[in-house]
Amino acid sequence: MLDNPKTYKTFDKSDIAYGIERMSEQIRIGFEDTAKTSVPLNYKNCDAIVVAGMGGSSLGAHVIQTSMSQKLKKPIYLVRDYQLPTWVGAKTLVILSSFSGTTEEVLACAKQAQKRKAKIAVVSTGGPLPALAKQNKWPSYIFQPGNLAKEPRLGTGFMVMGMIGILQACGFVSLSKKEKDQAIVAMSEVVDSCALDIDAKENPAKQVALALKNHPVFIIGSEHLVGNAHVLSNQINETAKQFAQFHELPELNHHLMEGLTFPKGLFAKFSVLMIKSSLYNPLVQKRYSITAQVFENLGAQVVEYEAHGTTSFEEACEVLQFGGFVSYYLGMLNKVDPTKIPYVDWFKAEMKK
Repeated sequence: MLDNPKTYKTFDKSDIAYGIERMSEQIRIGFEDTAKTSVPLNYKNCDAIVVAGMGGSSLGAHVIQTSMSQKLKKPIYLVRDYQLPTWVGAKTLVILSSFSGTTEEVLACAKQAQKRKAKIAVVSTGGPLPALAKQNKWPSYIFQPGNLAKEPRLGTGFMVMGMIGILQACGFVSLSKKEKDQAIVAMSEVVDSCALDIDAKENPAKQVALALKNHPVFIIGSEHLVGNAHVLSNQINETAKQFAQFHELPELNHHLMEGLTFPKGLFAKFSVLMIKSSLYNPLVQKRYSITAQVFENLGAQVVEYEAHGTTSFEEACEVLQFGGFVSYYLGMLNKVDPTKIPYVDWFKAEMKK
């Protein structure tokens, strides 16, 4: 089915595959667009960073938080709610992240950040959020995704680079052109092996999607790739309309395994996708094979993907590209329109009543 071009024409009428195969362009464009980002001098004196965002609009922040944890000079906190923490104040940088610019939780956080005199920046494509940024002269990355990202969850590259541009201008992180180029090369290599016209027998993303079909999915990641595990679970939920959750190892070794016993036989229905890396702490790497034994003893299917980068950011971009393909192919196998999110749309409509 995945080797038949008719599959994609039938179910992907919006052609989101175009953007998935060109995801590295988001990194390239975002890096170039934000190279000259400037911020007021007092933004550089902040003690902490808060990123307010929901759903697909929060994914980029999580990727930065984990993949750049050894580079960030200030702590970064993620807010996926209507309420900022009470400690947010004049020495806090609040980045308002909303792909659409209309996210009600983010707009609520914008009002609170203003009231508390926080330093505010915006990453968005349009709507009232960029208008607020222009009115208040907040530093912003307002981008036009075009065909490269027709949904928030597919625009993570833009969101990552927009936030990194702001953080670099503040002096809180640094990403060199070499690191950007390495990331783009890694993503291009994934495309070379996982693109739509590569047969399933030779296409690792198609093979993983086939293994995950008809199974609830646990996605396991560690250290710099925890944010990627989150991205992939979100994309499988929305793009493939399939149940997926992400878990962090070694944390799951301290509780989750005991919770797999009951109901009896339930976990035998699961597939576990383990995202491995030679950059993990050696003790974490050791845990992967032992944890896989636990899952397999309970009847679950274990599927592995190993990243091959030389830096945390390079691997994060590689896995971002690979995961985009996996969730897309899984949507095709499930015979769904990958752009439609009927439950989310219904819920938003109910909230407006």
